[in-house]
Amino acid sequence: MKTELSTFYLDIIETDVCQLSENDSRHAIKVLRFKKNDLISVVNGKGIFGKGQIIEANPKKTKIKIIQTKKSKMPTYLGLAFCPLKSNERNSFIIEKATEIGVTDFYPIISQNSERRKWNETKYEKILIASLKQTGRHWLPNIHGIETYNSFISREELPNLKFLAHCKDRLKLNLKKLVDSSKHQIIVIGPEGDFTLEEIDKAVTNNFKMISLGENRLRTETACIVSLSVMKL
Repeated sequence: MKTELSTFYLDIIETDVCQLSENDSRHAIKVLRFKKNDLISVVNGKGIFGKGQIIEANPKKTKIKIIQTKKSKMPTYLGLAFCPLKSNERNSFIIEKATEIGVTDFYPIISQNSERRKWNETKYEKILIASLKQTGRHWLPNIHGIETYNSFISREELPNLKFLAHCKDRLKLNLKKLVDSSKHQIIVIGPEGDFTLEEIDKAVTNNFKMISLGENRLRTETACIVSLSVMKL
């Protein structure tokens, strides 16, 4: 019997007997060489995780018996709003790494200088699940539908700690001195062409704090990862 437990995703794990997806079944049996009676970890992305035992090692429909479950506390809200890039690969990188860091909510937004104005959130669900399993997180992040910058920036339900990064020659504060990982926070990262002065002014009007990420001009995906890393300290 294997000593290290690999993690698999299931929508529902509260029942006694569950079945892995075809992809996970193939991976478990053909790649990882799991056999009957081997133990695995399971997670449903809604805070429930536990342990299961393989009772039918089928490469298309592996069945497991749930022998233990627990419920984890919902993580502190950490939001990332960003303008999607032309490259799906770079967008995938943002979703993957931000999930690993601890983002709970993604908000794709369209600003005046946005490169991409269409977004299919279901495309990135596999990335979210893969990152969830790899990092040991128990809550799957939310990917909200795409919306305009003006609509997003005016949302009343956003937390008090809300920041926007830009490269314009305006007064900006040091993000490290403003963050508090114990509280709800959100960061807004713009497109390669940056936000316009009008967009920046609108954010200020809506009580966003303008922040700097250093002297170097960062690519969108780099700015996302750098800012989130600071916010999780």
